[in-house]
Amino acid sequence: MSAPAARLALALAACACVCAGATPAAAGRWIGAAELGFDSYTERYSISEADTLSSINEARARLRLGYAAGSIGRNYALFEARQYFGASSQETAAHTLITQRLGRTARVVTHIDGEIARHSYRHNSTYEFPNDYTRAYARVGVRARTGSLVTLRLDDRVEYLDYQRRTEFDYDYTRNVATGVVDIARDPLRSVSGGVRFATMSIPDSSEIEYHSLGPILEFRAFGAPRERVYVTLAADRRTYPDDGTRSSFWAVTGSGLLEVPVARQWSIEMAGDVDDYRYDTVTGAYNDYLESRAYVTGNWFSGTTRMGAGPAFGWLTSHDAPQDEYRELGVRVALEHIGSGGLYVSASYEPGLRDYSLYSDAGSVVDNANVIFSDYTYHRVDLFLNARVHGPVWLSAFLDYQPEDHDRDGDDATATVGSFSITYSF
Repeated sequence: MSAPAARLALALAACACVCAGATPAAAGRWIGAAELGFDSYTERYSISEADTLSSINEARARLRLGYAAGSIGRNYALFEARQYFGASSQETAAHTLITQRLGRTARVVTHIDGEIARHSYRHNSTYEFPNDYTRAYARVGVRARTGSLVTLRLDDRVEYLDYQRRTEFDYDYTRNVATGVVDIARDPLRSVSGGVRFATMSIPDSSEIEYHSLGPILEFRAFGAPRERVYVTLAADRRTYPDDGTRSSFWAVTGSGLLEVPVARQWSIEMAGDVDDYRYDTVTGAYNDYLESRAYVTGNWFSGTTRMGAGPAFGWLTSHDAPQDEYRELGVRVALEHIGSGGLYVSASYEPGLRDYSLYSDAGSVVDNANVIFSDYTYHRVDLFLNARVHGPVWLSAFLDYQPEDHDRDGDDATATVGSFSITYSF
């Protein structure tokens, strides 16, 4: 283990001992889980008129054993070991989580969360570029209620990643993110949060891509009658790289929102979207200013614990500096959500649509179109998530993300598929 990782592990252990000693005595208990599953990632695309297939399929097992004292929502301590066995890789990890409430009224709550892990690849790994690494993180947070409406949250998280060997894409780093937030809440259903986030990225082998960033964050949440909710989050970020580096400093504004209002006894209208706006100090071929957004509007119908919705979906990207990236999307979103008895949860969505690149459409001829980077295509986006109790403490979960693209230009077709399946026994 490298020196920074060792120091982080020792600091984490020291904090755990201090907080464990401060936690009131409580009956401890052993908890754990055993999981068997299978993960798959497949990407098919074309290069130089030849089909290329990148595929990773891995059967896996996960084991977790921990010792917990107290209860979540009160004073709580958890110390656990985790082991991952995969057909191509394995990982060993130790995790600590401690929550301590101070004072009779528990107006001040401290929280420590940390983990250190070693991930290694087998000699017959199906990964194309395997590279063993050690990762660790430690997080310390304080939450103080200053009145009936206002709560102050301070949080600092340190991440560390140490690869066995340095490559063009794999580099060691230490990242620190400090956040200060003020929450104003009249009740649990309505709240406004505002604060600031400061982050630094330190890279010992490549200081020219180190950075620091600073920006405000804002969040609003409100839940009213059934099928009545609104959620808005906004964040701005000023990220600064060295002047002589290979990356450009930039300003970024990101946001997302959701609004749902009931329109009849079993009907509601739901509108959601997100937006990313990036402005670079130095515009280059790799870094161009752009504004990108996606949104949808659905009419939802409810019947007991089932919700179904359908409506138009939109997407677009504009960039004065990179017209080849500009596109418009139009699709139809169909979604289903079901919450059944015994912990059953099903979420599924399907969105077929068209993406139109302005430069490709304006090229006007087969010869001109051949020189345009991106071509128009028809897309299908399928998402499925399932979580269900099989029997007692045995649970089944499955996830699928399937996105084929049928391009107008021969040779541009691509398909990305991500799937995961697991059965878990918890105690």
